Amino acid sequence: MSTITLHGIVALIISIYEFEKGDIPTESLVLLVLLGFSYSLLIKVVSNQKAKTGFFLFGILAAALFPRFIFLLPLLAPSAFSQFNKVSLLLFLPFLGHFHVLYLTLVGFTLLWDYLFASKEAEVVKLRKEKYNLLDDVNRLSRSIDLMKIEKERDETLTLMEERNRISREIHDTAGHTLSAAILNMKALSMTTGEPDTKEHLLVLKETLENGLQDIRRVMYDLRDSSFDLENKIMELLETVENSNLTYIVDSNLSYGVKYDIFAIVRESLTNYIKHSDGGHFKVYLVESGRFLVLKIEDDGSTSNKEVQEGLGLYSIRKKCEERGWKFNITTDRGFGIHVLMEKGI
Repeated sequence: MSTITLHGIVALIISIYEFEKGDIPTESLVLLVLLGFSYSLLIKVVSNQKAKTGFFLFGILAAALFPRFIFLLPLLAPSAFSQFNKVSLLLFLPFLGHFHVLYLTLVGFTLLWDYLFASKEAEVVKLRKEKYNLLDDVNRLSRSIDLMKIEKERDETLTLMEERNRISREIHDTAGHTLSAAILNMKALSMTTGEPDTKEHLLVLKETLENGLQDIRRVMYDLRDSSFDLENKIMELLETVENSNLTYIVDSNLSYGVKYDIFAIVRESLTNYIKHSDGGHFKVYLVESGRFLVLKIEDDGSTSNKEVQEGLGLYSIRKKCEERGWKFNITTDRGFGIHVLMEKGI
């Protein structure tokens, strides 16, 4: 049973009882009960608390000034408890002696109903709040899992690259030195031998060893940091988003760890753009200037709230920059922007 239905039942009972008494003409009675019913609902729907209180007190005052219409007071009883507080019920005490037993019963019934309804509503609000808290926990857990996956992928890739570099160093220290020594010996033998055929064969063997050494150096180069092409990796990310572009001006040979962290920042920023931004353009700038690298990531989405809520994505970017000693800044002047200043060699 809703509050409006309860008001309607109370108004109907009052109308029937007063009609049987016959103290007020039927037309006036119907009009008065309808006014009282509408007035009580007005108090309920008004959002401004001061206006709500003013309407309620005016109703009490009108009943005090015109005792003949005191029978309308039970219609205000639901508002006293549900819209204000228990203290407001004291306003009804001066009128108790004028109330018929039926009206006292109606007031008691409506107050009991309001109490039960308020308790149930509080329980529903509590359950709804627990539901939203649970959803927030699930979202945080999901973001944490995503971050753990990213970090796990990064650690696995770093481990792989470290192993590649170790193999490259071992090849350089063993096979590379051995072949270099063999080439020098071949050259020395070719210069000391007096037989033309032997000298020719030694030079051919020396050339073969030199070609083999070049092949080994090429393999070592491929195993090292250059195997992670940062520019192409970023371009692959941006291919999935319309109206995105990359400005890449970097000549230095960056380490794999730096490349991967820059790539991770761009990837996280792109994920945030896809999920949260209403913009239509996404731009990435990675430019080398002197001893610094400048990374700018910008979109043209609306940023009505200048105080940006830092979620897990921005938190992971900030932590990554702090670990590297990079300067990290967020701008919201013209869309959303992330600026990272990186000193080379850090």
